[in-house]
Amino acid sequence: MGAFTRHRRFATTALGLCALVSLGADAPQKNMSSVLRVSGMTFVGSRGSVNEMVLHAQRAELRPETNLAVLEDVRISAQDEGSKRSFDVSCERGELDVEKNDFLAEGDVHGTTGGGQRYQTAWVRYDHAKGLLYTDAAVEMEDASGSFRGDGFRYYTRKRSFLLLGNVRVVQKL
Repeated sequence: MGAFTRHRRFATTALGLCALVSLGADAPQKNMSSVLRVSGMTFVGSRGSVNEMVLHAQRAELRPETNLAVLEDVRISAQDEGSKRSFDVSCERGELDVEKNDFLAEGDVHGTTGGGQRYQTAWVRYDHAKGLLYTDAAVEMEDASGSFRGDGFRYYTRKRSFLLLGNVRVVQKL
């Protein structure tokens, strides 16, 4: 078992223990694997000494049997292997697969990429194994060259390559 996997399993266990401590008398007595509710959750996914992802949520429901955390009022910051910022995401709600470090962000989603693009959309997904942040929802994007709209985007984190998709339009400012 690699260090990254051990850290994720430790993080999952630590989250569960923190949730139980915060629940106190409200902890379920019969089925400890049910939903655990946490306020002020921080999740760190790391490889060695590099924190690849730091996620903060005001509220979270942890579901240990599925390794899923349902989140509210979320901020995520990710770094690449060179410890440079890869992307940031803020949203109203989301879901984190604690085992894979994949997530879904929904509701007033906005963020920035390591390449300097700023975006706003209804939802984004992140596939950690592919290093891909993406959406197929309408998106507004702004960078050093201007403001644009499109029907989605793909941001390849390892290449720092941002592709705006479908019906791309330049937004002119008057």
